[in-house]
Amino acid sequence: MKDVCNVFYIRTLLGSSLTDLTIYVDCRGFIAEVKLGKEPLIGGYRVNDLTSSKLITLPGFIDIHAHLRDFELSYKEDLASGSSAAVSSGYTLVCDMPNTRPYIDNVEVVRRRVELARKHSYVDYGVYCGIPRSEKVLNELFTHRDLYVGFKIYPEDIWSKYDLIKYLLSKYEGLVLVHAELPEYVSRDSMHDLSLRYIDRPSWNELTVMKMLYSINGKAKLHLTHSTHPTSPYYCRRLNITVDTTPAYFTLSSDDVMDCWRKANPPIPDPATRTLILHNVLSGLYDAVVSDHAPHSPYEKRLDWRVCPSGLAMIEVTSRILITLFAKGLLDHKLLLKYLCSGPARILGIESSFGCLSKGYRASFTVIDISKEGVIKLRYSRAGKSGFEGLRYRGEVIKTIVGGEVVYDSGEVILKPNTLIISGLANVVKG
Repeated sequence: MKDVCNVFYIRTLLGSSLTDLTIYVDCRGFIAEVKLGKEPLIGGYRVNDLTSSKLITLPGFIDIHAHLRDFELSYKEDLASGSSAAVSSGYTLVCDMPNTRPYIDNVEVVRRRVELARKHSYVDYGVYCGIPRSEKVLNELFTHRDLYVGFKIYPEDIWSKYDLIKYLLSKYEGLVLVHAELPEYVSRDSMHDLSLRYIDRPSWNELTVMKMLYSINGKAKLHLTHSTHPTSPYYCRRLNITVDTTPAYFTLSSDDVMDCWRKANPPIPDPATRTLILHNVLSGLYDAVVSDHAPHSPYEKRLDWRVCPSGLAMIEVTSRILITLFAKGLLDHKLLLKYLCSGPARILGIESSFGCLSKGYRASFTVIDISKEGVIKLRYSRAGKSGFEGLRYRGEVIKTIVGGEVVYDSGEVILKPNTLIISGLANVVKG
């Protein structure tokens, strides 16, 4: 077969049945052909046989919301450590938030970030831009859409940059992620203790913010990220807004928040809300489940809870929680793929080339062994702890393939792949 550089024998789920496939991978790292069964091979192909009875191969996982830090915040995490953590958990594409130092809100810094990712990322990579300080810079960013996957709106932007947000939503046809909390609730001092922060920052904020942005939206694709209100999936569906949540909000509750390792923004909800969000997840109401990986140094997390930074290091946790729900029969195969593969690809607008085991798609796969069990412990992130230490999980990531190359194998990151940069221009990737 012309231009084929690699062949994989895999066993995957088609419907409810385990099926063997032969996947031919071209030299660009995309799937050239898929055949049923294990085809006899003629020629000198490099063959990877992943059809052990215990292994299931899925499309490579995608995380559309992670903070990989680096730049002046590399003491918290850098692209190498964060992407190593990602690939060890089955992720093959990660999209990075702009609240770094320096802030990613202009063409020069975006270029620096992209070049850093090419050199150091073990996964395919996309980056969001923050809302800049002027219309001129925003227009410059519009002319370089091949560098980023979308924009991110933070609570502090909502009133201070309202006119720029309105301009963005009137001109930009791409993805806009929203951290939907009203700034007046975010900035005020907490009137309760750490476990009750959800009272000071009520989750209905996100409904108010999304209604407001919807009312001024013109062309953008709005997306509510890390949702904590149980009715948001229903509300957003009516407005044609996509929505995700993170395992921190359907696995933990305020009763579990005892120290800064579990301090998050938005805050961890009360037990009843946690149960409702879990019900939403198991019912398939979200468009994706993200990690919101937000690592900080152990020193910072040991500070008093009033001043320690918010965020949980979740990229080595999230996929394992979802795989556990699948292994226990609580989450079906289609929903697992929706939350980790096809859903994130659709949100990014790259669903015709990522998130599926079909011809023309990126040859990125996650291989799991459902029979294996383990206990959550961070191995690659510089954060040291996730807040989920000791949680047992079922179903281990054995191998992660990025663009036809085995990058992670049986506990070790073994290869730096040819990282692709994913952009906000549909189906555009850059080697």
